[in-house]
Amino acid sequence: MRVITTPMCERVVEIAGITNFKVNKNLNEEEGDLAISISQKKAKIRSLVIKLNTFNQVKNSILEVYKYNESENKPNLDDEINKIFMDINMYKWIDKNQKEKLREFNSNIEVMVYTNFLKDIVKDMGFKIINLNIFDLDVKKHKELILEDLVKIEENNLDVDYLIFPDYFKINRSYLTPKTQNKIIIMPTHNNISKDPIERAIIRYSILEKLIK
Repeated sequence: MRVITTPMCERVVEIAGITNFKVNKNLNEEEGDLAISISQKKAKIRSLVIKLNTFNQVKNSILEVYKYNESENKPNLDDEINKIFMDINMYKWIDKNQKEKLREFNSNIEVMVYTNFLKDIVKDMGFKIINLNIFDLDVKKHKELILEDLVKIEENNLDVDYLIFPDYFKINRSYLTPKTQNKIIIMPTHNNISKDPIERAIIRYSILEKLIK
């Protein structure tokens, strides 16, 4: 079986031990049997859509892709995954006991987020998201809500600890007070961050870990 995958998923395919694969941002430019990506866009061949926002999503996606490993001598993937997360000092986010303690501590920190990938990460870390209702709306309306929320914070002194945005949301900070500006956290995306999902998660989790006091 020949796998076609995108650059954002390449590392997952490698860890899963699949060797017969091709990497291309445009899945339909390649011939293969299975397309693996994080996009819901339809490929012309059978597709597997995975999520790679949180460490557990990365781990579960590796295990899911591993099912398509046709090698006769498959490695013990659980041991390999655990070793990877221990080596990067992030095992605490996939170990249930350690993670629950961290989440309990973080639950007192109130944040606002505006994209699904940020919601996944922030929720996984246990922060209290106080604007979850926006995710019932069309995602195109999220940007419109940012200005409204910033105005509310400025005018009504809304008690929120942090506002977490992706870097492609262009926010005009000039009219904001220093207090509000200091609450804004910008998360790197696209060309501003590694295509390796583990490296991406390390960077994003590390940014948010700095908010914990």
